[in-house]
Amino acid sequence: MSKVKCPECRGKGEVPCPLEYGGGRHPESCPTCGGDPQFRMECNYCEGEGKIDDE
Repeated sequence: MSKVKCPECRGKGEVPCPLEYGGGRHPESCPTCGGDPQFRMECNYCEGEGKIDDE
């Protein structure tokens, strides 16, 4: 089975904070990123691999 680029992270294996705050910067009280605009977490869709199985 071949692999294709993950559509969620676009092949990077990481995504920004997934919580929605209506656009703009996240507050320091954000439980996931603490307001850090450089925060990235492992993509849950591809488990950080950046590629998924082509179905």
